[in-house]
Amino acid sequence: MSLKKGLKQGALQCFKRLPWVYQDSLYYFKKFRRLPNLRSPKDFNEKLLYRKFIYGDYQCYGRRSDKFLVREHVAGIIGDQYLIPLIHETSDPETLLTLPSWNGTVIKPNHGSSMVELLLQEPDDQQKRQIVQRCKDWLKTDFATVGREAHYRYISPRIVVEKCIGDGKSAPIDYKFHMFNKQDGTFDYVLQIIYNRFGSALSMNFYVNNLQEAFHRIRDTGLDIAPKLDALSQALSLSKQLASDFDYVRVDWYIEEDRVWFGELTFTPGAGLVTGLEKGLSRMMGDMWIQNRPESADKLRPVVHIPTTLESA
Repeated sequence: MSLKKGLKQGALQCFKRLPWVYQDSLYYFKKFRRLPNLRSPKDFNEKLLYRKFIYGDYQCYGRRSDKFLVREHVAGIIGDQYLIPLIHETSDPETLLTLPSWNGTVIKPNHGSSMVELLLQEPDDQQKRQIVQRCKDWLKTDFATVGREAHYRYISPRIVVEKCIGDGKSAPIDYKFHMFNKQDGTFDYVLQIIYNRFGSALSMNFYVNNLQEAFHRIRDTGLDIAPKLDALSQALSLSKQLASDFDYVRVDWYIEEDRVWFGELTFTPGAGLVTGLEKGLSRMMGDMWIQNRPESADKLRPVVHIPTTLESA
């Protein structure tokens, strides 16, 4: 090993030993060329980091981020007709081999993101075995350490198999409502639409407190949401019900024809390092967020209890 490579690996190991709040402060500086203000957070990402490290109901965030357990919660508030049909759930990936068909399914763990198998055709036996092994690896993944998000350690990992929503040819469009509770029964919101997910370049459009005129577009390829306005209005109304207990949460939806399907609840999008919030959008979203900040938490002392395992939570 060269001296340069050895020094680099040593520095990385030292960095990984730092408390998570310091790691994220350095990641933040690398992305945005300034350190985050956690004493008096102003923009959206700063407030996400405050939630991650200074104050938040992490056990609750864990329960609501659990892609399996959240189904019962959602059904109790808005009804189970908005839940994507559940085909299978298990802590033993070998049981996937008993499924009569894998075509048109989505296989994913319940305790993280960016771990997913979208199956638009029936895999052969070898491919099934590879997916089973991938699921076993997912179950061993401590997703809390990936983005330094403590609430994911309160989720007992399982594998979930759901029906694939969409045309069966490509990944469905994501409709993400960032819901900001104004504490008076009303909400500000930002609708973030993500599409062309598996294309040459990811596209995103942002709508601020309206569904007609985009505030900001990133690599837009001419997406027309006019035919989806009724469904989006319904998703917005349902999002307000699901967000009523939180000062901020992101509520994700899919739309198939005119039917809305619940996706997930997210409490720390992008692990507090969200890019693409240009044209002042990051500060605008920060201003929308009336963040609960108990006086004792404003001493800038990380108070997050990070269990070493689920059992110690």
